[in-house]
Formats: sequence, C-alpha cells, structure tokens
Amino acid sequence: MLNISSDIIIKPNKLFIEYNGAFIENFVALELIRSGNTQLYYWTSKSDAEVDFVIQLQNNIYPVEVKSGSSRNLKSIRSYAEKYTPSHIFRVSPRNFFVDKEFIDIPLYAAFLLRDNII
Repeated sequence: MLNISSDIIIKPNKLFIEYNGAFIENFVALELIRSGNTQLYYWTSKSDAEVDFVIQLQNNIYPVEVKSGSSRNLKSIRSYAEKYTPSHIFRVSPRNFFVDKEFIDIPLYAAFLLRDNII
C-alpha cells in the first residue's frame, strides 16, 4: 500500500527504520489470521502498558507481544500477566526460540506456529 521498493527492506533507510515496528506487527497479524485467529484483539491498561495481541484458544486467553528488535523490555506483557495470570505469555521477535516457565519467545519467521503450539 505504501508503494515502496523491496530495496528498502534489504537496505533500510530512515523511513523503514522508523516504521519497522508497524511493519512487523502487521506481519504477525497476518500470520495469526492465516493460522485461524479471525478476530484480533489487543490489551491496554489505563496508561502504562499495551499488549499487541490477545488471542483466544478454546477457553484460554494468551497475550502476544511483538518486538521488531532485540529489546528485552517486557514491561507491558508482565503487567498483563500480573493482572490476569495466563498459563503462557508469548513474545514474537527476531530472537531464537526460548522457553522460561510460562514465557515463550517465538522467532518472527515462526509466527505462523503460534496458534498450533500454544496447547
């Protein structure tokens, strides 16, 4: 829709770097839709936290945070977890697969696996 060249992705310029987070969130949204999450939701607290996606599988609800870089900031998703205590919390990012108790990090290239691997 932006009518930009694919060259921008290969050799990022200021525009791509500035909107990289939005591009990555859109990519994950499309992957979630393709895997059967036809309705996407997000969560926000009064003013201090926002989780990019909240998905439902059967009777369970899971938060999904999307990161375009290697930031370790998990403030928003931890805020959600403290309030609602989900059995799993997910981050989709450029990082490798990683599991630590209820926290699961999924690489961007594997976002389509999210729905199938929650249970």
